[in-house]
Amino acid sequence: MLTLDLKDDPALIAEYRRHHEKIWPEITSSIKDAGIVDMEIYLLGTRMFMIMESTRAFPSTPKPTPTAPIPKSVNGKI
Repeated sequence: MLTLDLKDDPALIAEYRRHHEKIWPEITSSIKDAGIVDMEIYLLGTRMFMIMESTRAFPSTPKPTPTAPIPKSVNGKI
């Protein structure tokens, strides 16, 4: 489980939610290729919770940068 405290700005949070309503297939493929089997994101006030189910091969520490930019992702990052 990962948590993130968002900026207390309802307009920015609403924009984030709208942006993530529909995920591009390239992003979904990249997530699955990384070893993530399932991912759920919840928002409670300004605190976001991400719960991931992954394979044993999934690294427990994040990579500093993606190996290759993913088309349609924000700045090549997921």
